[in-house]
Amino acid sequence: MISLPSGVPLSLYLHIPFCTTCCSYCAFYSEPYAAWKGFQDAYTERLLAEIVQCTASERVYDTIFVGGGNPGSLSPDQLARLLQAAQRNGKSREVTIEMNPETFGEHFFPLFSQGLVNRMSMGIQSMDDQLLSRLGRNASRSDNIKALKLAQQARKEFGIELNFDLMVCLPGQTLEMAINDIHEVLSISDANHISLYCLTVEEGTELARQVGMHTVQVLDEDGQATMLKGIWKELANLGFSHYEVSNFCKEEKYCQHNLRYWNLSSYLGLGSSAASTLENEQAWYHYTQIQDLRQFSDKAPFSGYEKEELSLVQSIEEYLMMALRTRWGIDKQLLQDRYSLCFETAFAKMVETLDPQWYFDTQYTFSLTEIGFLLLDEILLRFVMQLPEPLDRHTPL
Repeated sequence: MISLPSGVPLSLYLHIPFCTTCCSYCAFYSEPYAAWKGFQDAYTERLLAEIVQCTASERVYDTIFVGGGNPGSLSPDQLARLLQAAQRNGKSREVTIEMNPETFGEHFFPLFSQGLVNRMSMGIQSMDDQLLSRLGRNASRSDNIKALKLAQQARKEFGIELNFDLMVCLPGQTLEMAINDIHEVLSISDANHISLYCLTVEEGTELARQVGMHTVQVLDEDGQATMLKGIWKELANLGFSHYEVSNFCKEEKYCQHNLRYWNLSSYLGLGSSAASTLENEQAWYHYTQIQDLRQFSDKAPFSGYEKEELSLVQSIEEYLMMALRTRWGIDKQLLQDRYSLCFETAFAKMVETLDPQWYFDTQYTFSLTEIGFLLLDEILLRFVMQLPEPLDRHTPL
């Protein structure tokens, strides 16, 4: 059994690692249809058992996110059972489900009509058939258009929030093509949230193999920066606020679940390969699920979860990494209260070495500009290098 904190808000992530096929760029754990065929029922039953045991009589999850993989590989009834169990003590303020265009249909509408889901995130990625093929996507342009129309219908009928994922800096993609994708998605739907991901070559993926064999060429850092700045400018013109490196919204319709990740709030992750970050008695713990979906389906509930206590330095590093991704940045008072770390004492001299165009520094926060977002890894490394090792939890710095 995972040791859960009491008396603090907790979010829930459920991982559904089923896909029809695996996309060339994807490094998240999932298996193609041939590997999971016949395991849906057993996987659902174990996940359900863990949800029931973790959801004590008084617990209401602040937010829930069902991700994958493609949760649309489960039936609406299976998803409903999981979400009913998770919300048996009360509704969560935000419940997001990921859906792939090729599997989304009106048969999932009962999840919305019953109030089990109030937000949907759909991976469109591109509206160009050639680019979709290069990515190894199962959905075509026509599948995307059909799914966008259905998503908009669900929004009108049930008032759900919509997010669409798009990918940019793809091999063969121009800035004009990327901007046209955004305009086409917004011409079909009135989505108020866009997740915009720059193509990343992840080790162990098919894309990494293709790049290594020189059969696919990707943009260099300067090319990526040029494209991203052009797209970010267009999203701003369309009224979208850039509130996290890869996320944009209108009317402050932030993804509340992801905000909890970026604020390093406690969340429970269940399912094969899922991860948790939990605070208990001023200590931080990671739980990682190490079983593949077949082992997960066959073994007893809560087997295969490994626990690791984070050192104080590791906890601070995680907070810095997450906070610098957002428009709000590092909360100096939170840093002091949570970690007994004074921002000015620890980082002021280093900040003086940064280009002023990279950041905003106030009495209360330190955050990055869009130029700073493009240099996030370098800036984060400079912060981490200032942390003494080890730090004592009870001695303010």
